[in-house]
Amino acid sequence: MQKVIDHLKKQSSVAIFVHVNPDWDCIGSAMALRCALRSIGIKSDVFTETPLSRHLCILDTDVITYSENAVAPDYECYCAVDVGSADRIGLWGTFVAEKENTVCIDHHYLNAPFGKVSYVEPKRSATGELIYEMLTLGGFEITKEIASYLYCAISSDTGSFQYASVNRRTYEIVIALTDTGINTTWLCSMLYERNSLTQLKLKAEAINSIKLYKNGTIATAKLTNETMVKYNADKSDADALAQLPRSIDGVMISAFLKELPDGSIRVNLRSLGDYSVEPVAKIFGGGGHKKAAGCTFEGISIEEAEKQLIEELIKL
Repeated sequence: MQKVIDHLKKQSSVAIFVHVNPDWDCIGSAMALRCALRSIGIKSDVFTETPLSRHLCILDTDVITYSENAVAPDYECYCAVDVGSADRIGLWGTFVAEKENTVCIDHHYLNAPFGKVSYVEPKRSATGELIYEMLTLGGFEITKEIASYLYCAISSDTGSFQYASVNRRTYEIVIALTDTGINTTWLCSMLYERNSLTQLKLKAEAINSIKLYKNGTIATAKLTNETMVKYNADKSDADALAQLPRSIDGVMISAFLKELPDGSIRVNLRSLGDYSVEPVAKIFGGGGHKKAAGCTFEGISIEEAEKQLIEELIKL
């Protein structure tokens, strides 16, 4: 960790990359790091393949969105945050991976480490924890702005401090963030208590799609692209539904499937107890954590994707 933060502090400019369809842990961690680097005069920007969803814009999340034909940024260092492999960056993944001066900071088990200088700690509850530790180790002031980003990162990636990855250190970090004077009541309200009418309609559709298997211990829910178009929904409007099928009483393993405009099927896997869904995600080219993992199917229907998943989940 010391090596990584010392390396970043020596740079004149740092481009920070996030994974495709970033969540709050990814964006909050990236924005906190950007703020810290800028505070000591280092040029730093956050790059994302697609515009951020409304849910990720409750704070000042000004990022640079790039397209396939955009001119690649010229920075001294390229840093991937909350990214487990270069392909997860998206269009510019190969570009970043081929750079000589690269840094990778993550809390997932890496299938294909690509940072020349990396810090990966899978037992951490969120990448936001790692960024906090690095910034304090590096002597950076944890301002209210940085604390707000990191609070959102850690709170969201721990399911509001419900997941098994939460430990004493998680709470110690959150106490330190809260002591900066951030408004946790407002942040939690924005993170968990605000839904658009579109989101509620999607939730109703997802509930109606629920299927139970293996005596009610496995549940699936899905949303087709047709449904998303019907309600003029943003791709992020369905993100909060990943936990929905697991919330059913008696369900130990769940899968939420969302069909994207290009026909691919994004899957969120969740589990309770001792069941680990990460191996199932890996079977289909994905990954993640023991109790929360994901994968993507291409070239098949959402019904076929569900069928293939169920076969593996029943084995589990």
